Amino acid sequence: MKPADFEIDSTDPSFVSDIDRNRNELFSSFEWTDPKAQLQNRVKGIELDRYFRLTESERIGIRDTIRLNVSATPYYLSLSDPNDPNCPIRRMIVPRESESVFSPEESADPLHEERLSPVRGLTHMYPDRVLLFTNHECSVYCRHCMRGRKVSDSKERMTSEDLELCFEYIRSHPEIRDVVLSGGDPLNLNDTKIDRILENLESIEHVRICRLGTRNPVTLPFRITKELCGILESHNTDRLSIFCNTQFNHAKECTPEAKEAILRLLKAGVSVGNQCVLLKGVNDSGETMLELHKKLLEMRVRAYYMYDPELIPGSRGFRTPLAKGIEIVDYMRGKIAGMGIPSFVNDLPGGGGKITLGPDWYLGYYKPERLHVFRSALRGTYHVSSEPQDSTFEESYPEISSETWEGIRSSCYGVRGKLE
Repeated sequence: MKPADFEIDSTDPSFVSDIDRNRNELFSSFEWTDPKAQLQNRVKGIELDRYFRLTESERIGIRDTIRLNVSATPYYLSLSDPNDPNCPIRRMIVPRESESVFSPEESADPLHEERLSPVRGLTHMYPDRVLLFTNHECSVYCRHCMRGRKVSDSKERMTSEDLELCFEYIRSHPEIRDVVLSGGDPLNLNDTKIDRILENLESIEHVRICRLGTRNPVTLPFRITKELCGILESHNTDRLSIFCNTQFNHAKECTPEAKEAILRLLKAGVSVGNQCVLLKGVNDSGETMLELHKKLLEMRVRAYYMYDPELIPGSRGFRTPLAKGIEIVDYMRGKIAGMGIPSFVNDLPGGGGKITLGPDWYLGYYKPERLHVFRSALRGTYHVSSEPQDSTFEESYPEISSETWEGIRSSCYGVRGKLE
């Protein structure tokens, strides 16, 4: 018997054409490039069967999800395949049965953001920076969202009073120089609120950096308007440097509309980096990640992070072995410029912060000859370099044995070619 994810109930040929008709009607029912109209026409969970040929697993996921609400802009939905359950965009829009299971290893707040929150809506994990939860809404409620305990929940709405308490906390802590605006999506706020938030941050002497965490360039690129970019540019001064970190997870998201949004941000002086999430069945191969990051460089977006998925409720269907991320970085090295290779990071459960993980390109130190031994990511060959003669760090390196050294010595390359 086939897995539930591949079981299609309907055998009526007209079913697919009905879905196509429904999609066409939705896409032509409003001004396509109007961001407000896109949000007003978001597709909810109970409507998904009008736009997808759902599997039984998806029907169960929509009905029994324990995660955030289901909603997607028509624009983002248009990137998905209504007939293919394995479409990467569809996987990020439509819940599956695995999303209805709260596994023992999972937690609603695995990073302990609430424990590290001195005032409502603000997380202070690192000494010099804070995360400001500005908004509980997004244009699309991605099924892998790590903040599902708050996003799409109206009880988590941040009031003006809540935000002012956050600003007061930041003002009273001069060690804070970097503020990440997140949510939800901060760019789902109206222009006036965004202007007010940036004005407050710019007025705090010790705050020098503001980072916008937004997926709107991917899910609602029409939100990146000239008016919004004018506001960002007006606050992007010698007092405050504004950056944008977005989240493209698959090459199908790299559309002309997305590129236009990115170019508008760049013209406003806002640098754009990408923080993808490693997702099973979406982008968990070296080839897929390489294609994504090649397209991102063409869009002038630099790679930043590739996240190991968080241990959030109902996320087993997305999580990959830790070795998969390391394998992907190993595969990409040498096939794309370094600025297109993300750092593979694990945001440690319990509030331990981010750590980077990578392949073992450094084999160790052969002390008798004072040589460091490396494996080439480009060719797979072995290479050596010398430790400085006056070094006092020799005892700090992991050593390789004489047996290992003798086994690879004849195939090692140094500054003059192969070792003799």
